[in-house]
Order: sequence, then C-alpha cells, then structure tokens
Amino acid sequence: MKRLEIINILGSPRKNGTTARIAKAFTETAERRGATVKDYYLNGMQYRGCQGCEGCHTRSEKCILRDDATQILEDLFTADITVFSSPVYFGDTSGQFKSFYDRMWSLIRPEYISNPTDASRLPKGKIALLILSQVDTRVAHEDVLKRYSMYLKLYGFSVKTILASDLDMKPNTDISTYALQAEQIARELVLQ
Repeated sequence: MKRLEIINILGSPRKNGTTARIAKAFTETAERRGATVKDYYLNGMQYRGCQGCEGCHTRSEKCILRDDATQILEDLFTADITVFSSPVYFGDTSGQFKSFYDRMWSLIRPEYISNPTDASRLPKGKIALLILSQVDTRVAHEDVLKRYSMYLKLYGFSVKTILASDLDMKPNTDISTYALQAEQIARELVLQ
C-alpha cells in the first residue's frame, strides 16, 4: 500500500505560531498513521510572488520563475494532501502566504474560462486542508476562508478547513480545540 504524501506549507512568519501549531497537530497525527510529511516554512525561503508574465500559459506549462517556490509547486503534483496555513493579518493572509499562493496561478490551464470543470493542471483527487487563524471573531474574516477555499476548489482540491478565531496575540495561546479538530481530520484522511 502506498504511503500518503503530505506537504505542509506554513505561511506564518512565526515558525511556531498558532497556525503552525495547528498544522503540526495534523501532520504529527498523519505521520503516526503512516503518512510522509514534507514541511515548507515560507518565511525562511527565497522566492518572488507572481510576476504576471503569463509565461506559465504562453511558453510553459509551469511557472517559469526558478527559486525556492519551484519545488513546492512541483510537489503539489505528487502530494496526496496539502496543508495550507496562514494567520489573517489586516483582512487577508500573511504576505508570505499570499505571495506563494499567487504563484499557484501557474497550476491553472490557459483555457480555464471556457472549460472551468477542467481548470487545473494538477491530477484529480487532491485534498487540501486550509488552516487560518485570527484574533478577531469568526465572522470578521470568513470572506478570507471562503475566497481561498474557492480557489483551492478551482485548483481541483477537495477542501477541508479550520478557522481558528477569537484568539489572543500571545505566542502560546491555547489552540487545543483547533488541534483536536486537526487531529480528527488527519484520522479521517489517513487511514491505517
């Protein structure tokens, strides 16, 4: 039986911040159940955001930039599950996360408008876990969750979400409720 491959894209500038700790609850549970996990801490990588050059749609079938994001974009093709995590700052994801997320534009076929049911270049059957955390109330930034989920679905992912809200800004804020939710999702997705 093939071991599930998981990539964990950490979009917080804090390596052990709230979203990273929730993501870790998911990945540690998945590893105990036999999955392999590869972590990408975006704040420690050198990459640029999308340049709007459209090279991925005119002269290549992938992003033509070559930097640290290249490997993540390639791993999206082989990973079974991808964890996307970011705090919500000023009404959107962190800058690190948004810059990477924009690079995923290269995963969309040029004819996606005329054929939206087959928009993604990724193989079918991918699962995404989107983890967002915020200090504000749950309803304050639900639009961020909806927007990023919508685009993950455009990329062909089946999407699971965790929105950790009403948190304080302390580094070791209690995430136990959300960690349990992440562990439960891992048990559902990674069958022994």
